[in-house]
Amino acid sequence: MQPNFSQSLFLFPLILFLLSHHFPRSLCLDDYRYSDCNFSSGFECGSELGKIEYPFWVSGRQPEYCGHPAFKLDCEGGEGEYAVIEIMSQRYKVLQIDYGSQILKIVTMKNAFPTNPLVCPESTVMDSILFEYNSSVRTVAFTLTYNCSADDHHPEYSYNFSCKIGDQDHKAYLATNTSWVYELKNRCEYGEVTDDFPVLQRELQGLKGSSDDQVGKVLRAGFEVRWRADNGLCQKCILSGGTCGYNMTSKEPCCFCRDKPYQTTCSSSGDNDRRYERRPLAKFKGRRSQRWLFNLKIPNGRRCE
Repeated sequence: MQPNFSQSLFLFPLILFLLSHHFPRSLCLDDYRYSDCNFSSGFECGSELGKIEYPFWVSGRQPEYCGHPAFKLDCEGGEGEYAVIEIMSQRYKVLQIDYGSQILKIVTMKNAFPTNPLVCPESTVMDSILFEYNSSVRTVAFTLTYNCSADDHHPEYSYNFSCKIGDQDHKAYLATNTSWVYELKNRCEYGEVTDDFPVLQRELQGLKGSSDDQVGKVLRAGFEVRWRADNGLCQKCILSGGTCGYNMTSKEPCCFCRDKPYQTTCSSSGDNDRRYERRPLAKFKGRRSQRWLFNLKIPNGRRCE
């Protein structure tokens, strides 16, 4: 049976309308890396830090290409109550992240929680390529001592406290001057010095005397570092409609866009206006005219793959 030509003429505008308005939404899928790393969806690691953004990424919840490899966060605690970052093989609890000023506030895991007695501080080593101490930080020195003489008298701005390594209790001093620590060490049969330990200057100024509680408060307050990863590039990517990520092959930051990854920003070559091109759809036998379907081109460089 021959198709009714008048009916086909009526259906053609309707088909064109439906194709134009529904095909882009139903058939065009965003690049998987853009979807995986879109931080607007809100990845969190504990309630204190809020939404985690590049260069950080949450292990177990996002692929590693969603952030810089050195900025991996592990959610730990009962139900992912806090974030932990590893720097130079040492683990730190993350207390605060300021993306605007690129400041990360952290504390060594051994000193992150109240203990009695305190856990003796250990040396910290920062990755100088990725981090630098913020101006709020002052480095102090500690010494662990044994069998000391006249240890009731110690230099000004040095504070004695008790701490533990494993099951062993130690008498220790915190001093703001490294030379004072060595002076204290020389009074003892044995002493072990830990210098260049970072603390917050404002917490140090709050020390009112020698006590485990006072020193413990300084240690648990942690310290601040500024990360060197260029967030300016990330902002350019976001403004272009992309989401920030990391190219695991080239070992460089990149911009994940809806169609594919780009080096810095999403492509702006695609027109924002919808454009159409004519392609023949089918010929009706015995009809004098050829039917055409207008194929919608997706704006902004998006592709259906």
